Parts: sequence; C-alpha cells; structure tokens
Amino acid sequence: MGRPLLLGLLLALALVLGQRLTAPEEIARSQVIQRALPAVVRIQGTAPTSEGGAVGTGFFVSPFRVVTNYHVVQDLTDLTVRLHDGRTFPAERFAVDPGIDLALLTVRGVQAPGVLGFSRVPAASLPLGMGVILVGFPFGQGPLASSGILAGVGPLEVPTPDPSIGAEVGEYLFTDAPLTVGNSGSPLMSLQGEVIGVVADMIGGPSGLGGIGAAIPAELSAQSVQDLERFGIPQRGWLGASLVSLEELPPVLLRAVGLTTTQGAMVDRVEPGSPAARAGLRGAQRDPQGRLVALGDVILAINGKPVKDKAEVVRQIARFRPGDRVRLTLWREGRRLEATLVMMARPRR
Repeated sequence: MGRPLLLGLLLALALVLGQRLTAPEEIARSQVIQRALPAVVRIQGTAPTSEGGAVGTGFFVSPFRVVTNYHVVQDLTDLTVRLHDGRTFPAERFAVDPGIDLALLTVRGVQAPGVLGFSRVPAASLPLGMGVILVGFPFGQGPLASSGILAGVGPLEVPTPDPSIGAEVGEYLFTDAPLTVGNSGSPLMSLQGEVIGVVADMIGGPSGLGGIGAAIPAELSAQSVQDLERFGIPQRGWLGASLVSLEELPPVLLRAVGLTTTQGAMVDRVEPGSPAARAGLRGAQRDPQGRLVALGDVILAINGKPVKDKAEVVRQIARFRPGDRVRLTLWREGRRLEATLVMMARPRR
C-alpha cells in the first residue's frame, strides 16, 4: 500500500471517528437529550399585554399532565402545547402553586410521547460542579438543548418582577447552562436523565443566550405535583407571614432589643387567619413611608434547631404538613419565648 493511499485512509478514518461520540460524558449527554425531547413541550397562549402571545417550556410528568412555571401561564388564555415533532394540542390549567412558581396543565387529544421523572436526591446532596442538561424553547425556538454545571445551591437574592411568586422556595439550584426567555419551565437534568430541578428564573438580561439559571429543586417540585394531583392545592407547610433576614436589618435596631446575633429572621407582616396569626406572632411596625419603626418577632429556631435566615425558615417550615405542630423559638421585646404553630391546609386562591 503506497504512502499517499495510507494517509488518505487514515484521514478518512479520522473524519468518521470525529463524527462519533467517544467520550463517556458526550455519550451520556446525547442519550439524556434524546430521551428528553419527546417529553418536552412548548407552551403558548394569548397574553393580554402581548400581541404576539407568550411562550414558555414544560414537560410531561404523566400521560396527560405537563409541569411548567406558574408565571408562564398565569395570565394566558387559549393555552396550547407543541410537541417536538411539531404537533399542537390544546391544554388547560389543572392546578397551580404560585408559592414555588409551579403549574400543572392537562393536555387534551394526545398521550405523552415521553415522560420525565424527578430525582429523589435532595438539593443539599447534589455535588457542585456536576454536569447538567436542560431542554427547552428559548424565544420559542426549539426544542434546543444546552449543558453546563450545577453552579450553586442557595436563596435567590436578586429582585424579581413579582416577589409573591416563588416566595416559598427556600433554596434554588443555579446553573451556568445557557438559557434565556422561553426557557422558563425547562427540565434541568442530571447526566443520568433525572430531573433535578425546574427552571424558574434567569439572572442576567434577556438579550441573546446567556444568564445564570435558577431552578426549583426536584424534591420540592415533586411534592407540589403530588399535592396538586391529590388535593388541587399544595399541602406544604406555610407560615403565613413575610420575613426579613436579620443580616438585612440595621445593627442598631438589633442591639436596641438586646439581640447580639444576625442569625434568624424577623416577622414583617402576618396574614390574617394564617398559622402565624393563630400562634400569636407579631409583625413589625412601619411608618407611612414603609420605614421600619419597631421589630417584629424574631424567629431564632424551629423545633430547637437554630435557623440562619429567612430562606432557612421557609425551607424548614415547608417540610411539615397540615396538622403538624411546630415549635418556634422567638425573640420578642428583649426576651426569649416559644410559640407553637399548627400547620393547616392552605386556602384556595
């Protein structure tokens, strides 16, 4: 065999091999995307403030149910879902959970061509730096996949358009996988193909692909889906009060009531009829301009376990169910005391 012919064969072999997936992570990533495509849908509807309508992403979790974000479908009418093969079917809201920004839709006229399952691994046990994949419809285009790493786990500390939506998510999963407008509701998956989170927000501007994604952890999402299916409303523990982390408050106010720590959360406003109200929790006093005049009750511990900030209070309370009794350690007017919350079913809104 002549040298030119041998070089030609080697070059041809290299080109063929170059088009194949050889690295284990490449193979795993490709397999996850291929399995996810039939389950991921584009969600579209008519928005009162947008002539062109609005789009987002969702995914099947059972034959006729799709999970997406509450903020995606909050104001939409004439809902439809489009499958990866282009077919479009009508959908309707089955139940919603604004507290963690989830909605469950019913799809008419088709059975899910694919279903995704939630991971059972708690967010706190997920290793930072693990590979992640998301599939969605950025700007309505797609389905398109992107990949990155699990960049962090923690509270969302940037302002959002409506702070009441997602207010009960104690900790989010953060990823550097590229995403943008339209990716809300996308499944964030591990390289094993399990959904570890539902994309809910993006830190960064919507111009072009980019931004840091924030996803609702799987265990919180799965619990919500189960509750919505069974009861129509979430059964997650709720305090019924807005909170402010102590570290966000002026130190002079903390010293004035004898507090020497910044670990804990102050009760700001209490909802009438809520577990917090029935337990006698007191909110803060503010002047007509909204400036803080006097501190509300400060939550220092839940069932004897100290809490760090408002996110941890929300996360710990969310683990309880209606009927559970929860002991709070409070700081009020310079002294420590205890109060008992009795969890109750949430009112329908």
